Amino acid sequence: MSYRRYLPVGQKAFLKRIFVEERRTALDAITGYVTGVGVNHVDISLPYGSDAANDYPFEAGMRFELLGDRQGMGMRLQTSFQERLSSRDIRLHFEGQLEFISRRGYRRVDVTAWIGVKRGLGHLEAMRTAWEEQLRQLQSGVSAAKLAKFEKHPINLAGGGIRLPLKAPAQIAELTLVFLSLGDQQGVICAMAEVVWTGRTAADGMQPTGLRFLNILEHDQQRIDRVVNDLLKHLEQIGG
Repeated sequence: MSYRRYLPVGQKAFLKRIFVEERRTALDAITGYVTGVGVNHVDISLPYGSDAANDYPFEAGMRFELLGDRQGMGMRLQTSFQERLSSRDIRLHFEGQLEFISRRGYRRVDVTAWIGVKRGLGHLEAMRTAWEEQLRQLQSGVSAAKLAKFEKHPINLAGGGIRLPLKAPAQIAELTLVFLSLGDQQGVICAMAEVVWTGRTAADGMQPTGLRFLNILEHDQQRIDRVVNDLLKHLEQIGG
């Protein structure tokens, strides 16, 4: 089966690492753009700087779930890493068949929360290392207030990402560390996220920004989803 019609050049793809079940404790994902499709492979360009393909620890056979949207439908295809084509381009081998899936994702809610953000820490490798280090410090008992400056912001929150204001300019594919206090007495969440859309800069210099989580503990992602659903349920009860 030819996938060229479903994976045209320029198609955005979300690559979610597939782990052996007992090793799967965190989301590990990256975004890329299709540059070409062969009989049994797809070529992807990574948007995180000129050395992006070298910044991610690819290994032969490493498996990824390729997720995308096409003509209003969600797509899912299992792939495996084949080779680096350049310092920012990779080739993935098709594994299995392309599936069309519901695009239903995490539910979202508008809320005000305490948020800390760290930007400008480097490209993909540096940001992945920073996320692991900040997570280690939080787990060892270091106060989140020592790791980031927290401010209260109106946000839109979901298990897959967050909308919040960032100081302009924010750039597509910019990588950030986000610290989030949910108020559920389970500690501050730290995630690495990428900018996926930006809005018009306000008079105060802040820019509405949509962020998608790339690295986050699955437990923390589940916490966010649970809090969001509890808030929505509460709002529905009030409205009813």
